[in-house]
Amino acid sequence: MSVAVDITDSLKTSLSGFNQGVLTGSIADATVSGANTFAVFRARVAAATGLTTEAAQAQQAVLRGLDMGFAGGILTNTNLNGLTTVASVRALFTAQDTRLATTYLASGPA
Repeated sequence: MSVAVDITDSLKTSLSGFNQGVLTGSIADATVSGANTFAVFRARVAAATGLTTEAAQAQQAVLRGLDMGFAGGILTNTNLNGLTTVASVRALFTAQDTRLATTYLASGPA
């Protein structure tokens, strides 16, 4: 497996976690707006954990995806600073691999 494939797979896994957070309601424009650092953004998402076992398991996948995005240099403090919408965070992913804009993002939530 080439390095490029590994990076793309990691990017997709991170974006999957982000998209799952949007679908479950733990990531919304209000979560993004004003969260100018990764630590604040992650804490806001973590605070949205549901009470059911299913919601808690989904939340773990969301947080794992966010952590991968941070480790991969996508969800950095510099990149998150000043963002106010879910769409603006998604744009950070597509900036890494423009193929996501027409393929992978199309299957994600609006």
